[in-house]
Amino acid sequence: MKAASLRAVVVEVKLPAFPPLAEETKTMAENIGYEVIATLIQRRKSVHHSYTIGPGRLNELKSIVEESHVETVIFANPLSSSHVFKLTQHLGGDVRVIDRNLLILEVFDKRAFTNEAKLQIRLAKLKYTLSWGREFIKLRGIMGEQLGWMGPGNYPYQEYYRAARNRISRIEKELDDIYKKKMLKRDHRKELGFPIVALAGYTQAGKTSLFNLLTHEAKSVGLGPFTTLSTFARRVQVPNNPSVEFILIDSIGFIEDMHPIILKAFHATLGELASADLILLFVDSSDQRFPLERKVRSCSQILREMDANAPIIVCANKIDQVSDERLNETIALIREYFLNEKIVPVSATTGENLEMLLGEIGAQISASPLASAQNPVPPN
Repeated sequence: MKAASLRAVVVEVKLPAFPPLAEETKTMAENIGYEVIATLIQRRKSVHHSYTIGPGRLNELKSIVEESHVETVIFANPLSSSHVFKLTQHLGGDVRVIDRNLLILEVFDKRAFTNEAKLQIRLAKLKYTLSWGREFIKLRGIMGEQLGWMGPGNYPYQEYYRAARNRISRIEKELDDIYKKKMLKRDHRKELGFPIVALAGYTQAGKTSLFNLLTHEAKSVGLGPFTTLSTFARRVQVPNNPSVEFILIDSIGFIEDMHPIILKAFHATLGELASADLILLFVDSSDQRFPLERKVRSCSQILREMDANAPIIVCANKIDQVSDERLNETIALIREYFLNEKIVPVSATTGENLEMLLGEIGAQISASPLASAQNPVPPN
């Protein structure tokens, strides 16, 4: 039995023309230890002006919270500071109300191991909640931040704002130092002539499994969304073509409808994709058609927003879990969004079609300007 403090309810106001996010939110919550005892979904044309969810469903939610001793309510919709404050007032001061963006940051926090990732998460938390003002101060426990010794009633908003801005500036300076060092390493790899191949794709698509397979590493996989938060880079040599070597980069997975502040906090990690010589875009071919299309469309959009100009090989992963008919449907769907890119069906778990993928990587690398400048000296 999980601790009572981890009992949660997931709530979503399903709006027309917006993709459903309750199931994904529930999965993220469960993967970091929440016991989701109920999912409450309401279809509306717009969010309620005071509570996001309508008054009738709000009372239903309150009954569930009280009867099941729920301490955390997670909205799949983004919440304003006033909505959080009013929801907490209605549900009871001991109930913690967060939205999907704050849950994502909580997942990040659980997964972070490097100093860079921890700083990025701290920065995103501070920026995301900075505008919450006095309501946020009253709910000071929502992010686990220590806001002051005077308490929510007396703590001056101006002092909180000044202190928060100072903390943001300090973190940004620390991150700038880290980014500069990473840029030097990236330039060093370029000077040595090693092409950079970056793994990209929606979270949980199997990128890290391929990284482990090719580099003989043992990075954690299967821990839920955002297992990888910081960039990992290793040199790989193509077995059947030892003259072809490249640096393989594993980075954070994409996710749909992520708040710009969160994306910006991780711009250095995603920046590896923008500067790569080749991108391996992973797609989970075992997904059902509707979530699959959403994810492929999201990947296409994110790559465009990042101005990623490198050639792309789309890896239709997890073919060991699907029929030939299903795989053909997946490839046809991918082709709708990636008209000219090479699509390679592969299984990062069993290694099926791995030689085919390596052959395509080798062909792309051999055609790149860096191919003739390769140097056998290993990178740092």
